[in-house]
Amino acid sequence: MSDSATLNALSPTVLEWSRGLASLSPGQPPCPGFRPDEWAVIVSNARRFVDDFGMQAAELGWDNIMVFGCYRQHRIIRGNWTGVLLDGSR
Repeated sequence: MSDSATLNALSPTVLEWSRGLASLSPGQPPCPGFRPDEWAVIVSNARRFVDDFGMQAAELGWDNIMVFGCYRQHRIIRGNWTGVLLDGSR
């Protein structure tokens, strides 16, 4: 999302998601349990989701935890505590 007019039209939630995803490195998983190749796919899929469906997800009330959440103690092992986009490569 390089167009500044597009960024200005986004909801605060989608803008936060876009900026957060832009700060992630596809080659360096921030959470134990992801393989680097798996993480790169997840980051790519998450960016595409936010670009294509972020506004709709925000309008439906999806929040950071629902989309990107990860259980602190068990990381990605707990599927019932993992955001919908963190399981995108499996």
